[in-house]
Amino acid sequence: EVLSDAESVTEEQVDEVLKQFLKDFKEGSLKDQGWPIYFSAYTLSKAAMNAYTRIVANKYPSFLVNSIGPGFVKTDITCNTGVLTAAEGAENVARLALLPNDGPSGHFFLRKEVSSF
Repeated sequence: EVLSDAESVTEEQVDEVLKQFLKDFKEGSLKDQGWPIYFSAYTLSKAAMNAYTRIVANKYPSFLVNSIGPGFVKTDITCNTGVLTAAEGAENVARLALLPNDGPSGHFFLRKEVSSF
């Protein structure tokens, strides 16, 4: 919940969530503490990245700061079951990196579209 509060989340709050996750992970209590069971570290890392994206975008409004999910790409993490090639996924990332100076900031892009966090 803390990480999804786009308006008021702070770096300290994100750091605290990550510290708690690492503590619970080391203790083997992820399930008992209500963390995601599958790909828990990956899932939390993406949520934290999205929270930091909003924080940094607000802190530095003259910079464009966004995060991206390039799509379901054929990579090792998807056991090569993705529907996009690595080149197609990279196109989505490159497009975001090349946004004009007046482009959007503080957003999450899923492939080519702005998406909710």
